[in-house]
Amino acid sequence: MSNQTDPRIQAKLDEVQARFEKRLEEIKTDGTRKINEVTEDSPDPNSVEATVDMTFDVKFKTTTIKFDIPKFSKELQKIIFDIPVVKMNTKSISWDVPATKMETRCIAKKPVVTCNWKGCKTEMKCMYMDFPVAYMKRMEIKVDLPEFTMKKQELSFDKPVIKLETIEIILKLPQFHLRELSGDLKEQESEFKEIGSEMESKVAIAKNEMDQSLITEIADQVDIIFDEIRKQLIDERANVSSQFDNAISKMKSTIKIFKY
Repeated sequence: MSNQTDPRIQAKLDEVQARFEKRLEEIKTDGTRKINEVTEDSPDPNSVEATVDMTFDVKFKTTTIKFDIPKFSKELQKIIFDIPVVKMNTKSISWDVPATKMETRCIAKKPVVTCNWKGCKTEMKCMYMDFPVAYMKRMEIKVDLPEFTMKKQELSFDKPVIKLETIEIILKLPQFHLRELSGDLKEQESEFKEIGSEMESKVAIAKNEMDQSLITEIADQVDIIFDEIRKQLIDERANVSSQFDNAISKMKSTIKIFKY
């Protein structure tokens, strides 16, 4: 499970902060131009920092912006349950039943005279008759009998996990304190103070604009991500439903065997 901030949100944070830093540079450049107009010097684009630092004692006030953004991740969710499984086994069933059969028995003897060249002789020979006789007959049949066992069925799916993460952006806002002026510059002290106040006011406005940009642009990005998660949930629900349907189908087949 990933715990990293979504790259798209991080990219938007970097973009908003880069715009703010660019705005600060523009405020300094504009302040340098106005200072040069007061001192009637030609503006030098390469000496923005030097011009401002020579006129103002620039101190930076550290401020922080804190807000919560959702952090998205996935967690594997498992559902395990037992379903009946039927297996047909061939078994032999045997039992005894009463039956009758005919047996040939000797019921009486009679004399029989036989003669040959040696002479005649008399022998007693049986008279036979068939009689029904009762006995136990072994019967056997083979049948397919269902054998039931329980089989574990496992369903798995990715469950979205959303946590709030506090993001802290540290900013250093410049504050312009007019240095001790001497000579001709002393006469323009009020104008320099006005320039410094204007620069600080623009910095405050840029900071408020950055706050609003973070609220609106990050919110828009979060909405896009939520739409993607919603679609993933719908797809995942269809997948889990399909697995449940298969398990239910197996159980119905087992119930049919019970009925018939």
